[in-house]
Amino acid sequence: MKKIYTCIDIGNDTIRILVSEYYHNKTRTLAVSSVKSKGIKNGVITDEQDLLERLKLALDDISSRINITIKKAIITIPSNDAEYSLVHGNVPIVNEEKMVTQKDVLRVQNAVINDILPNMELVDITPIDFTIYENGSEIETIKDPRNKICDRLGIRAMMVCVPKTTVASFAKVVEKAGVEVVDLVLSSIADFEEVCDDELNKEVTALINIGKSTTTISIFNKSVITNSTVLKIGSRIIDDDISYIYYTTKKIARKTKENFGIAHSRYANKSETYETRDVNGKLISINQYELSKVINKRLVEILNVAKNELKVLTNKQIRYIMVLGGITDIPGINYVLEDVFGQDAKTYTMNTLGIRKARFITVSGAIKHFVRKINLRKKEYSMLGSDEVDSLVHSKTRIGRSDSIFGRFFSYFFDN
Repeated sequence: MKKIYTCIDIGNDTIRILVSEYYHNKTRTLAVSSVKSKGIKNGVITDEQDLLERLKLALDDISSRINITIKKAIITIPSNDAEYSLVHGNVPIVNEEKMVTQKDVLRVQNAVINDILPNMELVDITPIDFTIYENGSEIETIKDPRNKICDRLGIRAMMVCVPKTTVASFAKVVEKAGVEVVDLVLSSIADFEEVCDDELNKEVTALINIGKSTTTISIFNKSVITNSTVLKIGSRIIDDDISYIYYTTKKIARKTKENFGIAHSRYANKSETYETRDVNGKLISINQYELSKVINKRLVEILNVAKNELKVLTNKQIRYIMVLGGITDIPGINYVLEDVFGQDAKTYTMNTLGIRKARFITVSGAIKHFVRKINLRKKEYSMLGSDEVDSLVHSKTRIGRSDSIFGRFFSYFFDN
């Protein structure tokens, strides 16, 4: 059966909604919407009504593309003030055969989530390894304990929590827009889910996601997130410089950067120019080489701040550095990364039809993370009913732009 999943990513600059079809272990983009945000700054909602209006606009846009109203969705949560805890626990194996089943694996994960502070909300728990016990003695530590014979099963896992106020504020806006939140995904984890491969899963990897007003840095050790931070610096400072130097509006500055900018002056054309208007409406000509120097200077500044922060986040040797965010679509950025980080840093190229821009990494990764959790739990789930799915996948779609929230999902998929 085809399954349909929707993710809402509310960013500081843009709200993105992705609807994907999952069939035969592959995801296919059905529709995507991208609408400018309002009422959010540095990952904190500052005006709920403004944000709600923009979210409804994005939902109306995506609904018009697929002719179905979005009623359920995954939402991403920013990594602001996220806390990471290494937790341990164990449970008895109670079946007659004393064989570890999938239910036991889920039960032992459930056993380690009880010590969460009242002001924090669980958003993810990632098993690191499992320990098999027999007669009170440790027999072995393994990655997959299923079908093993033992009397107790232990777990070592990474538990990720964020402030409850953050979760509540994002969930409240989404639910006021008429959409039920079925799962939460930390934005950093969503990013890694999209970019990970066999090599990254074996090493210590740093992700640097350069947003409009913030830059999120995350550390993963063998695919398990261990730390993150959010810096209050982003690509907006590049737009500000272009706007100031060429006396243009911020909107024109951004458009100039995206349509004409080169990240490294070594690869810019000294004779190439771009015509636009200044704030007075006067026609001006911008030289590509001079523009690239402006972009490069600020980009290097952002990357150096991030580079210094990596030393604070981990004392382990970082094998790979992945730089993400819409700014990475600018030509020549890999040469800037080489100047700052050497050969260990690179960008990620989206190859999913319909969302081949770097700005869709987080929303795409969130759906893949959700699908992986469903598959691990051997559950069948779709955010649309069978009639809606049948209508959707056979229609022509256009690609374009309280209680614990986690607990609702966690209890349903872990206890049933």
